Amino acid sequence: MRRHDTTRRFRARARIITIAAPIATGIVAVGGAVAIASLDGPRDGVLVAYLAIVFVMGLLVAVFGVITARHSRTLNALTARYPADAVFLARRLPPVVSDLPAFLRSKGVDAQIGDGWYAGVAHPGGISVFSSGSDPRELVRMDWDEVGDVAMVRTPTVGGDSRWSVTIDVKPYVVPLTVDLGDAWGIVTMNLDAADTAAVLRLLESRRPTSTRA
Repeated sequence: MRRHDTTRRFRARARIITIAAPIATGIVAVGGAVAIASLDGPRDGVLVAYLAIVFVMGLLVAVFGVITARHSRTLNALTARYPADAVFLARRLPPVVSDLPAFLRSKGVDAQIGDGWYAGVAHPGGISVFSSGSDPRELVRMDWDEVGDVAMVRTPTVGGDSRWSVTIDVKPYVVPLTVDLGDAWGIVTMNLDAADTAAVLRLLESRRPTSTRA
């Protein structure tokens, strides 16, 4: 599965989070139960707060696990379907203006592509975006003759920091489409780091026919 060749560091980070999150939930549950048992008599307010915290923590772990499992199934299905091509996860950046809606209208595509994570495949015909699930369907394709430069950029984040993202120059529109690249493992769906992003871009560009390279 070629998508995993470039994400060893991602899997290491995701493994730590996947193991640590349930352990942290268990520690809070056990520690809270012990603390409540040591109180002098029942205290309904403390008990309610304890149960609420444990429930929320457990729910978050479960929700993240379900979401990540769905993305993993999509990526696995596409990797099996396109074994020689570049399979990746991408998310359009809401704060960055793009011409994606105009592009979809120009192609007559009636697909609502939001700001969540979508699976993509770079193949000899272009870059395709797929729906999620075990049997993903192609939502839209950007043919290679419609794609200009694909480059890494620094995107500002909340708090004055920044992270590595990718711009895709979709012709003939002026403003490039900006996306984050990510992957899904365990209970974690998150952005790739700079090295993994660059590796995915190299794999993506390897699927572009020489005649269409900018």
